[in-house]
Amino acid sequence: MTAESSSSKRDPSSDGVTLRRLLADPELGLVLTCPGESGALDRPISWVHPAEIADIAMWSEPGEVLLTTGTNFPTEPMDAADDHALLVAARKAVGLPARFTDEREAYRQWCDCYVSQLVQAGVLAIGFGVGVKHPSAPAALLDAAARGGLPMFDVPLRIPFLAVVKTVSKAIADRHDETMRRSLLMQRQMLKSASGEDPLHGVISTMARLLGGWAAYVDADGTVVDISNRTFGKQAQDWAMRLAAKAAQSQANPALTTVFGVQNGHSCCACVVRDPSASSGGSVGGSMAGSGAAIGGRGGVLTGIMVASAPRNARTDVQLRSLTMAAADVLSVVVPRLQSSGRRIGRLRTAMFAAFADGQGETLLPMAGELWHAVPRPPLRLICVDGDDVVDRLYEVMDSGGIIPESGAAVFGVYDRRLWLIVGDDDASEVLGALCMRDDCDCGSVICPSWRALKDGFASAVQDMYRIRLNGEGREFADISAHELIHAELAVAYASELLAPLRRLPRQESDTLMATIRELFAVSFNVGAAAKALGVHRHTVENRLSKIERVLGLDLRQEASRVRLWIACSFLRG
Repeated sequence: MTAESSSSKRDPSSDGVTLRRLLADPELGLVLTCPGESGALDRPISWVHPAEIADIAMWSEPGEVLLTTGTNFPTEPMDAADDHALLVAARKAVGLPARFTDEREAYRQWCDCYVSQLVQAGVLAIGFGVGVKHPSAPAALLDAAARGGLPMFDVPLRIPFLAVVKTVSKAIADRHDETMRRSLLMQRQMLKSASGEDPLHGVISTMARLLGGWAAYVDADGTVVDISNRTFGKQAQDWAMRLAAKAAQSQANPALTTVFGVQNGHSCCACVVRDPSASSGGSVGGSMAGSGAAIGGRGGVLTGIMVASAPRNARTDVQLRSLTMAAADVLSVVVPRLQSSGRRIGRLRTAMFAAFADGQGETLLPMAGELWHAVPRPPLRLICVDGDDVVDRLYEVMDSGGIIPESGAAVFGVYDRRLWLIVGDDDASEVLGALCMRDDCDCGSVICPSWRALKDGFASAVQDMYRIRLNGEGREFADISAHELIHAELAVAYASELLAPLRRLPRQESDTLMATIRELFAVSFNVGAAAKALGVHRHTVENRLSKIERVLGLDLRQEASRVRLWIACSFLRG
């Protein structure tokens, strides 16, 4: 029998050798004596284990086939001189009492326990070598195997156990070689997809196609950046967070980079993607949203997590792990380059909007095609978007195609801490409608007949944004309070610095002068009225006012100095 012909008979589908295929090999001549439970003959064999010890179960692993000649088994008739001693030793080996009164019942109990322990260890079958000591497999052992659902087969005397081992070993090696060949072929296709115009999406979509499942890339903030099937977005995020949590808990194993598991009949694998050119400066790289876990350390800073899923079977499990890790390696090069390129494009887009605001954007329009997918034609709608911590998120959404009109013609970028869009006026209602659906931002817009007219449109769009915001509150511009016109955080810093010399005076004196300032503002700097309200002499208030001016360096006879002091007192904390 040649290795090639044997392999083709054993393993035509490259899924490994099963007991059914092993039994079907005519050159081995194996004879099935107990079929076991349903499906038992079609389970893949991981190895063949020849052994003669009675407590072999404790040395066995799942997927193995046990080969034995029963050398240490008592003969079933119990008529040999050493059969009683062998039965005592065999019962002890499986944990049964050494004493017994009925040899036949003791033999049956031992067989049941022997088979039961093999089944619990995950052994697939027993191959019994007949003709060495036992002319056939003991009937009690066959009965126990039938009750335990464990297949048994006879190995003829002419067939050495080594032939069975070699047959299985060759099939496993063929399966491994085929799996490696498939994995390498898939990896080549994936590498090719990374060289396209959209390398990230190319890797994700190719992974999903090769595995017959889905694939996703989740960034360090827990956001699903790209996925082959949006239906599994939550599942992808969950697996990414699971890896983040395990990495955070495994302080003793900083090299933990993958997790693998099964969900709803599908195998899932997650693998970290790091930027090898960046240094984490310690153990912290990035954190997954909601998990509080940080991943970093050796190998670079975390940029995201590659997640993939495929229908579960022995072959795809190996390929799933291999491809997921390979994809993570590819993305560790692709993602940092995309991020670096994205930052450069973002800066160029900001510069373009600065030019539009200065009335110079029209001269730069020829390069707009390199920064945006398509440039709209006049008349244009200039849209201003603002909101707490939303500008960067919305920019990323638009950069990935969200909110952009179906025509694809849109110019967008961050300028003056706001997000700006320029679309054709025909597309404006679609874009504004998408923005109005969000509750985390405000927007305003203005029609501009030409690119040159954008210069005057920026202030008008901001004004429209505030008008819409006030109308939503049932107010007009005239209803705005003076405090709303002032940037609160800036005013607090200003107040702290302006009043610092006054606050450094002794506490009682400082409090007295601050009370005098507030009372003067309450009576429009009428010294007499302030003195009456404070219960002191008019000259006392005048002396305090002189000291306030001297300490703060202000001339409170001037309206501008009074306004500055009013702002500081209005926003002073404590």
